[in-house]
Amino acid sequence: MINTLINHHFCIKGSAAKEILSVLNTSFSEEFLFDSTFASGFLFEETQKRFLLFDKINEWNYLIWNVWDFEETKKQALFISEKLNTQVYYFFIDPYICTLRWVLADKGKLIRSYYESHNNVLDDEGSFEIEDQIRTELKKQDGKEFWEDKFWLLYEKMCPPIEVMNSYESIAAIKGELI
Repeated sequence: MINTLINHHFCIKGSAAKEILSVLNTSFSEEFLFDSTFASGFLFEETQKRFLLFDKINEWNYLIWNVWDFEETKKQALFISEKLNTQVYYFFIDPYICTLRWVLADKGKLIRSYYESHNNVLDDEGSFEIEDQIRTELKKQDGKEFWEDKFWLLYEKMCPPIEVMNSYESIAAIKGELI
């Protein structure tokens, strides 16, 4: 179940779920047990800004929400990062629409934002040394790089992939809606 959700989320470093909830403008939040019985349709109600929050997986929290607008997501990453005085990374990939994007923020400052769809770069702001190294290595490969490689290599270096969670065990989580 978790694997189907990994393509669109925030990684938030070193904050407790209560701290994260305190900076989000929520209309409600509720703790629950995330397991195979969870109705994933909860996230796909587009009339509400819904979210799932997974607390402290290693040193990271994972926030998944159903807002797809890149600019709004970038603002949210910067806002959470500033309010919690920490690193917040946002990652999105969808191979069906050939789209990838990420936002890297630290203590409210934008480090890097990138948005690419169908080989067209729609946002390319800031610079990040790890990403630059990955791109340099990919350019050295024989032939053309696969468009997803830069995403997955960066994602795996930045925060532990959410897919490390075992989809067969129940995980405590929080669901809710933003105002």
